[in-house]
Amino acid sequence: MNITQLQITFKPEQDRLLFRVNGSDQSEIRTWLTRRLVKQLWPSLMQLLSNKVAQDVPTANDDARRMVLGMQHEASVGKADFSQPYRAQATQFPLGEAPFVASKMKMSVLPQNMYLLSMHPAQGQGVDLRLNDTLLHGLCRMLQKACKEAEWELALELPGVAASVEAPGEARILN
Repeated sequence: MNITQLQITFKPEQDRLLFRVNGSDQSEIRTWLTRRLVKQLWPSLMQLLSNKVAQDVPTANDDARRMVLGMQHEASVGKADFSQPYRAQATQFPLGEAPFVASKMKMSVLPQNMYLLSMHPAQGQGVDLRLNDTLLHGLCRMLQKACKEAEWELALELPGVAASVEAPGEARILN
């Protein structure tokens, strides 16, 4: 799937986040994210980003690495277009129209500054999504906004980035 848009919205009636992924082939993946899963995923995301900075600037001290991570995050998020409405025009739903509840998520590094986000239900088929820097950092920003709106009281902070996440509500990113 060639990702064109991501969206994370809080659904109070479910007390879950609905994560939707649009593909260029008019396909859409729908996944429920629980508080527990986001709480487990966030440290993995931060470790992955910190490891990348350590590779980029191996001689820098921890404070310098946090600053570099902050600059990389702001630069990547700046490339994303959060103003575009999510296009709900999918004609294909490879994993079904109903969202699956992700019970396992894993992040890994791929070659050429790409990342793999694997999401799987307790049973059945899941999905592996290839994310570039812009999508990965945009995902982090969307998780922050959606969790703030959900009032989950999770400390989703990025080292070297100011802690304020403005404007809760629907978060979108266009790749």
